[in-house]
Amino acid sequence: MATLNIKSQRVYDLAKALSQRTGQTMTSVIEVALERQLAALERDRGDLRARKMAELDALVARTAPRLADLPADAFADLYDEQTGLPR
Repeated sequence: MATLNIKSQRVYDLAKALSQRTGQTMTSVIEVALERQLAALERDRGDLRARKMAELDALVARTAPRLADLPADAFADLYDEQTGLPR
């Protein structure tokens, strides 16, 4: 079994106070606190991803009409159809 040695008196006191208020062991309150923190980070990461995707969608929506006017092969007129060499 792995061990964790808390060297901070403040962290120890916080864990002890929460343990006394909840009736859980100090290990349990630390476990729950860590699980909640990790879950919050995952939610934040998901929110950030959703915001980035929304920004990309908006960029595509603004840019797509401009791209529609471009020829299918923008470089076709630069090369000879027969030889493939530059004109």
